[in-house]
Amino acid sequence: MLNKLKLIPVLLLFAAISVSCEKDSVAQAPVTIESPLTKKIVDSAGVVAQVFSDTLFEVSPGIVETDIHYLSTEGYSMRVFILEVDTKHPGLKLKAGTPYNATAYAMQTVPDIAKYTQTASSKVMAAVNADFFNTSTGEPRGIFVKDGKVIKTTWANARSATFMAVLKNGEVFLGDRNDFTAKQDELQDALGGGQLLVKDNQVLSQTDITVEPRTGIGMNASGKLYFIVVDGRSFYYSNGITITKLGQMLKACGSIIAINVDGGGSSTFMIKHPLADVWQVRNRPSDGTNRAVGNAWMVMQQ
Repeated sequence: MLNKLKLIPVLLLFAAISVSCEKDSVAQAPVTIESPLTKKIVDSAGVVAQVFSDTLFEVSPGIVETDIHYLSTEGYSMRVFILEVDTKHPGLKLKAGTPYNATAYAMQTVPDIAKYTQTASSKVMAAVNADFFNTSTGEPRGIFVKDGKVIKTTWANARSATFMAVLKNGEVFLGDRNDFTAKQDELQDALGGGQLLVKDNQVLSQTDITVEPRTGIGMNASGKLYFIVVDGRSFYYSNGITITKLGQMLKACGSIIAINVDGGGSSTFMIKHPLADVWQVRNRPSDGTNRAVGNAWMVMQQ
């Protein structure tokens, strides 16, 4: 549910309140930008007025995280988390994560899904929530393929328009409903998605103008994936974004195709912490705790 409080642009708000306001407000000095993705987003996405923090680190070989705290062009505090995954890096693969690693519909948090997906020889290095789902049963709104078995071929509504898949040859594929029909026999794992945000390197116009926490997935011409989570529903921390601007950010990263997946309280960005053998949810899910979801994408290391 959207925050019912009327949002006041940060630039105006800080002129009217004490500088002793909350510690993580946007009243900070700008920083030197180090991350290549942050530079691309600032230069070409049209969503950033000022960057307040820019963090870049390697989760594991082939997986890089970029975290950005910025002031939006509308004057709001924003936090975005980006996972850049080299799908061609030796030992890395993607897997459709499901509750209890089963095909039956259910719901679990992303960390719990990871516990059931990980094996002694294949470790979960990162994960992001995926398709929209029935919040009573866990049934995904879009298509569902797991371990080469096609479980669901129907789409709940017009918003369920896309999917991401791992083909049987190991390649990653993003596409729409027509692509699913053509590729169905080639799919090893596939989870549905929402609106198509970028196609043929062009940002598509959207009718949904709501501002929410968002999760998106994009891919560049060489197969590199970009998982993005933008936090929202917290005025001083992060306010959320429209799906059009999410598409602009994914295109700026280099995506020639990008899709919207489940957002709101479902948006979850998790990594295997590089300094400790623990899974860490890096963003702040808007429910205040990790939401149980219908499925998620797991980045595995063998």
